Amino acid sequence: MKENMILIGKRLRKQREKLNMTREEFAEKACISPQFLAEIENGKKGMSVTTLYKICNNYNLSADYLLFGRLSNDVYPDNKSLTEPYLSYTEDILEIVNNIILETQNNYNSAHKKDN
Repeated sequence: MKENMILIGKRLRKQREKLNMTREEFAEKACISPQFLAEIENGKKGMSVTTLYKICNNYNLSADYLLFGRLSNDVYPDNKSLTEPYLSYTEDILEIVNNIILETQNNYNSAHKKDN
């Protein structure tokens, strides 16, 4: 059970960071304290169904993803979703690739601004 809480917390943190939100900002809209959010993200505490509902509803997040690491059946109709740890590895790789693309675009734009 503890391992599941750690994975849920990791996925929640990842989603919060993708939204570029601090714990304080995220927690306020979810109607929980920043300290409680930190405990969830660190796998120290679980959350109630009500809290899960508020988080998913307020941030348009999938409960299926947060709880099980699966994407919805709309995305994978054959229910072929990645499982842990492969899902986390894939997300990390995609984030690295995305950061490389953004950095390349920024460098390109900076170089062209200097030329003009």
